[in-house]
Amino acid sequence: MVTSTGPIGVVLLLMSFYLIALVAWMYFEYRRAVAIPERLTRDLGSLLMQRQYSAAFERVNGDDSFLGRVLAAGVRKLPGGQPAAIRAMQLVNDDVTMEMEHRTAYLATVGTLGPLIGLFGTVYGMIVAFRAMSSQGQPETTLLAGGISTALFATLMGIGVAIPAITFYAVFRNRIARLSLEVELAAESLLEQFAPGIRPPHPLAAGSGGGMPVQPSPPQVRTSLGGPKEE
Repeated sequence: MVTSTGPIGVVLLLMSFYLIALVAWMYFEYRRAVAIPERLTRDLGSLLMQRQYSAAFERVNGDDSFLGRVLAAGVRKLPGGQPAAIRAMQLVNDDVTMEMEHRTAYLATVGTLGPLIGLFGTVYGMIVAFRAMSSQGQPETTLLAGGISTALFATLMGIGVAIPAITFYAVFRNRIARLSLEVELAAESLLEQFAPGIRPPHPLAAGSGGGMPVQPSPPQVRTSLGGPKEE
């Protein structure tokens, strides 16, 4: 095929290698195990159950996964109330989702350019065939066959690159939408467990930019003449 189509076939061949590499990378990266690491959820569940909120925040803040980035943004805004925290998580969720969708646009580009490059080869092959017919009164069948072969092989290679590219584009777009929803649900569930360990800033505190996760302080005891009294 490459011999028949020449430089056009080389371009389509390189695009097919790029397509395979991109699909393989997305297959391993766009998975639930990568977006929502089991180890992260297990560590957070254990720390929050023990009411170690500071350690839990440090654990999620140092994680670069989809869930870690979304949840860390929500915990930082949690002192301002759960609505603000959920809004912050939605913004980060949309940002990461858009970043992932931008990578799938390369698949759409390959799926669009493949048939166009193949069509270019088809036109070139037909030009070669018609030039052979016009240059001689009785053209050789080998010249005609060479031009037609170039046209058909270019069309075949262009379609062969475009079909899997468009197919995997749709597959990964659906997978990204599913991962985004699962991360949102998991983050909101964990955020509710973070809420008891967040100390909101005092409304009269000047320039309070939001509190950090703290350990729950024990009740203070004040002694008086009537005996100890719990505050």
